[in-house]
Amino acid sequence: MILPIYLILVVAVSAVTLLAFAIDKKNSSNEANARMPEMVLLSLTTFGGSIGALIGIYVLRHKSNFVTKFHFGITVWLSAIVQAAIAVLLILA
Repeated sequence: MILPIYLILVVAVSAVTLLAFAIDKKNSSNEANARMPEMVLLSLTTFGGSIGALIGIYVLRHKSNFVTKFHFGITVWLSAIVQAAIAVLLILA
């Protein structure tokens, strides 16, 4: 019963996260536009949006330089692992 709710939540937050990455990528080309704070992107990633963040990093090529954005890479991959582990636990329960 709780697994479908969790999956809907993950998909919804991932969509919002991908949208946030896309908006920030678009605004990064023009210095006059306001950028999305990194804390917002990382919070969305941590609270269920790791799939959207991975798509944003590898498809949109945003925040993809892990030499200067090491904290993004660590946060996204750790969040993805935790979210996958939660899904597995919900399947087994």
